[in-house]
Amino acid sequence: MSHSPRAAFSLTALALTLTLAACSQQTAAPQPQADQQDGSQFIYDGTDHSWVSDDNGLADSGGTLKPQAINSGNNTLSYEPWTAATNGWGPIERNMSNGEKGSNDGRALSIDGKKYDSGFGTHANSSMTFNLGGQCSRFVSDVGLDDEVGNQGSVVFKVYADGVKLFDSGTMTGAEAAKTVNVDVSGRQELKLVVTDGGDNINYDHADWGGATLMDCNVSATPAPPVPPSPAPPSVAPPTGNVQYSGPLVITKGGTYRGNWQSLDPYVPTVRISTTEPVVIEGSNLRGRGELIRGWKVNLTVRNSNGYGMNPNISGRPAGRFIAAEEVYNLRVENNYMEGTTGIYVNQFYGKASGQTIKILRNKAKNIDGRKSDGKGGYNGDRYYVQFAQIAKVYGVPGMEIAWNEVINEPGKSSLEENINLYSTSGTSSSRMQIHDNYIQGAFAVDPSSAAKYSGGGIMLGDGPVDDLSKAGGYVDVYNNQIVSTSNQGIGIAGGHDHKVYNNRILSSGRLPTGETNQSQNVGIYVWDVMSGKRTGAWFNNTVHDNVIGWTRIRSDNSTWFNNTWFADCSSTCYNNKSWSGAVTLDTEKQEYQLWQSKFRAAGLSVGPN
Repeated sequence: MSHSPRAAFSLTALALTLTLAACSQQTAAPQPQADQQDGSQFIYDGTDHSWVSDDNGLADSGGTLKPQAINSGNNTLSYEPWTAATNGWGPIERNMSNGEKGSNDGRALSIDGKKYDSGFGTHANSSMTFNLGGQCSRFVSDVGLDDEVGNQGSVVFKVYADGVKLFDSGTMTGAEAAKTVNVDVSGRQELKLVVTDGGDNINYDHADWGGATLMDCNVSATPAPPVPPSPAPPSVAPPTGNVQYSGPLVITKGGTYRGNWQSLDPYVPTVRISTTEPVVIEGSNLRGRGELIRGWKVNLTVRNSNGYGMNPNISGRPAGRFIAAEEVYNLRVENNYMEGTTGIYVNQFYGKASGQTIKILRNKAKNIDGRKSDGKGGYNGDRYYVQFAQIAKVYGVPGMEIAWNEVINEPGKSSLEENINLYSTSGTSSSRMQIHDNYIQGAFAVDPSSAAKYSGGGIMLGDGPVDDLSKAGGYVDVYNNQIVSTSNQGIGIAGGHDHKVYNNRILSSGRLPTGETNQSQNVGIYVWDVMSGKRTGAWFNNTVHDNVIGWTRIRSDNSTWFNNTWFADCSSTCYNNKSWSGAVTLDTEKQEYQLWQSKFRAAGLSVGPN
């Protein structure tokens, strides 16, 4: 890459590092009381009482799991086992409301005065996944806040089948009547029911699926076989046995490509895409000393593939991107593995057709590495500003999502700026960009044991020196992410408008894996209008709430303290953020990774290549 928006902003980033390093610990704001034991308040104190199912929810008295028993005709879903389930406060209840955090402590399901004999009582944020086996025609349910919360609460109900969203209720409150879900699931294998909070907090978010039913099921129905993928062109057919790499590939025609390619020339991409027709790269292995996949004006899907970056062996040059795509029409990056690359870079968006957007989902990345080569197989101590994912100058695009990715960077083997960076990038007011359920571990200076000036971190929103409101970053939701030990910051809002950051876990011991102090350690979350006075009304409606933070700083005498937040430009809209209880240690960080693994497995997801 000859340029990077993040590099152009380096002086500001450096100023940020120096400024934040001088800030003192913030005093925590008063917190609301925990929910009352009589169930009358349902205001939560931020303590994690989330729940993950360890069985199918229908064990008999002997503890034996019951098999699925869909019958022909209509089937009450609450009598069917799930394959995975999670809930934001205590267990999901069958045929009763969520109640409190214990099991079987709800009451009869009721929405706006209407009672339901069957269904589910859940709590934001929750999900339930069921195996349909292609046997049923429709899913029907009433949805809404249970009457036990009165007019309180705000949630969103969503229904997915085979990963495709079929229903979205929009934000609902306790003051609203039920809405009815009635969606076609013919031939679908998997049904997933999801409830998210309404973007404020989880207080009162008792969400009911009233009368949930699978309609017109036919147990003798045989699911249609999957459509086979398009054949790969003969010249790029994958080899058998051990991986044998072909030379670089230039794609000039749309289609599905599978193969194993490499480029040992840092100036020649491993795969160059030279067509605007839809291209799918799947089941492939790529490695190279430069960009692995490069294209302009692309309509591209990359899935179930592996990419390996190599030292370019040119002095001052870093490894190449896994994907470098500019003037994009459509981009989906799903279930891939990348190691030693400089991540995913998207610059400008040209798509206009319905459904064209940017999705980066369920990938695994190890050691995003911007270290510059010394030309002799090593590194010169400098770095290029790179990211796991940077979206730059993409304005007002609906449907964008970065979710369920696992990114792990090790000190001494990687160096990047933010793991996720949005540079002058925005969703829309009706279709906000979603950054959620990612696990991000590590962001380090080239030498983290001695370097104190390092501006990298976890997630950065509102980056870019913008004086045009239409091009400012905005309309982004960041939630349910786990961010561990990313040095300068866990999450930062540096500009823009209508960003929401909530329900994230942001933890760091302040130490390297060796036990040494991370000299670049700074703050868990900051909100600071970096370009204050240089924008034209482009800073407003940025909120940060209900995050759990434990960002450890270590003094010279080895004593510790939490530097959790720095809210230079955020007062009433930054609230209810909770400090971690107790010390954050290297063992705490390891436990966070175990929590992540349990989380995506419970959601029925596969992260990385299938």
